[in-house]
Amino acid sequence: MTFLLDVLARNALRPHEVVVVDWHVTGLCCADSGEFSVRAMPRGRLHRGLRAVDATPHGAVYAHPTAWAHLAARDVTVSCRRIGPVRWFTTDLPPDAGLRACMGRLPPN
Repeated sequence: MTFLLDVLARNALRPHEVVVVDWHVTGLCCADSGEFSVRAMPRGRLHRGLRAVDATPHGAVYAHPTAWAHLAARDVTVSCRRIGPVRWFTTDLPPDAGLRACMGRLPPN
C-alpha cells in the first residue's frame, strides 16, 4: 500500500500534522463492517494503535489497523479541498469503499 499526497494535500498539511486514514465501525453484527475517513491530525496526538504506512512524502500518513488491512494491496492518492479555512482531505477511493472492502468487492487499482 502506498499513499501519495498530491500538491493540494501537501500544501494544506501543516508542518506538525499528518494524514490519518481512520476506520469507523458501522455494523453491529460484523466487527469488520465500516467506512474509511481521512483527516489531518497533529503528530503529537497520534493514537499508539495507528501505524505508519508507506507514503510520499515519507511519514505523512498513518492508518488504523483495520483500514490498513483493507487497503494493503492498493495505491491511494490523497487530495484536499478547501473552502476558506475549512479543509477536506479526500481519496481516490470509491465513496462506498468501506462496504466494498468488507465484502471483498473493492475494485483493483
